Amino acid sequence: MTIKNLRKAALATAICSVCGGAFSSGALAAGFALQESSTSGLGRAFAAENAIGDNAAILARNPAGSALFNEMAFSVGGTYVNPEIDAAGTTTYFFQDPATGQPAQFSVYDEADDYASSAFVPNAYLAVPFDDCWSFGLALNTDYGLETDFAGAWPVTHIADQTELLSVNIAPSVAFDWNNQFSIGVSVNFLYADATLNSKVPADFALAPNLSNNKLLDAEGDDWDYGWSIGGLWRSVDGRTHIGISYQSELDPEIDADVDSDFLPDFNNLPNTLHNEPANLTLDLPDTFELGIYHRFNNEWGVAFGAMWTDWDDFERLEAYFPDQPPNGTVPVDYNPLLIKEENFKSGWRYSLGVEYYPCEEVTWRVGYAYDNGAARDGLNEDETLATGFDVTWRTLSIPDASRNWVTFGGTYEFNNKMSIDGGLAYLWGDDEPIQEFTSNPLPTYFDGGTTNLEAWLLGASLNYSF
Repeated sequence: MTIKNLRKAALATAICSVCGGAFSSGALAAGFALQESSTSGLGRAFAAENAIGDNAAILARNPAGSALFNEMAFSVGGTYVNPEIDAAGTTTYFFQDPATGQPAQFSVYDEADDYASSAFVPNAYLAVPFDDCWSFGLALNTDYGLETDFAGAWPVTHIADQTELLSVNIAPSVAFDWNNQFSIGVSVNFLYADATLNSKVPADFALAPNLSNNKLLDAEGDDWDYGWSIGGLWRSVDGRTHIGISYQSELDPEIDADVDSDFLPDFNNLPNTLHNEPANLTLDLPDTFELGIYHRFNNEWGVAFGAMWTDWDDFERLEAYFPDQPPNGTVPVDYNPLLIKEENFKSGWRYSLGVEYYPCEEVTWRVGYAYDNGAARDGLNEDETLATGFDVTWRTLSIPDASRNWVTFGGTYEFNNKMSIDGGLAYLWGDDEPIQEFTSNPLPTYFDGGTTNLEAWLLGASLNYSF
């Protein structure tokens, strides 16, 4: 194996995991996005989350939402996410038989059960009206996140091992209101992203025991980035109908990571491997557009509809850049620019429908349903299939993304006109999908299998207070 192929295989295996685990640890929308912005929204499957404004959590989806409040409003809560992803398949290793010198292969079937970690996704919001026209908002939530952890003996930890991506979104906003019917708002979105990824040779690697648990790549880093949002909100004179429209710009955080590897050669000193070498990895996070419509028919019933478009087409590939590497052509090992993985995500829609029932002034009950289009493409990556001689799917173990269904239930209890609590419960599931991958490091390996279970339970609670 050449040094060029070795470095490409190691980085492709490890770094592509930074966007993996799309259905895990809260990453329960298309790709590795999050929906869990509020508990009241959870109860109605987040239908019309940018339009209703039953508490300050509307600021996560629409900066115009602060105009709905006549006094300071505060909301704080969180969602516990318990996903379960199972995968299974046959792993085939290709090697040279040391006894005969002839090509040989060895296959093993294995299952990875519940490799997605549970997580708590918090949020907090504040709406502050200044006068009849102007208001201020502040949203603290997370839009992206994941965590996966395969067992050390999983036969392809050199393809998918341990990954964690945490993010925090801080969005101050300002809104202007006309005649208590139409408001417009803008926000600046500050995103903090922290990524940790580990990729290694499987434990007890029988074909090469001396390589067991050797690091293909360990990286940990973080970065800040900023974007913007704009939104409009219209409500009827009687307040029974709300229509919200909002847009959030794309973000491109450049993760500043320190890289260690037992395989990747140091471009300045070839006898050594990389140790605490600075590297940058840019994530092209998508822009979104959301439409929400809410109507309260009478004192007892209301209905909400939502549609969200996510521009995952922007997420085409992953590239790594080592800023300390000397100019191209001056060193034997050239990493820059390094194409790591073609992802070729596709944009898609999320549709949601919620129904609310108000049996009395203090209580609201909610149910909801949503259908969320997955971002990972179906079918084969023809370029990889041609290059490797094996069928290779766009969908990977690191990104077992699939379209999914949501069913939700929740409610609100108002203690008085100042304080209320929300609760919500959701179950979601996706279809099993085939996954086929090939890597050449530490030796040629082909995985042929797929997901055998994609589901999750979500439980949320929040407190709302006005003063």
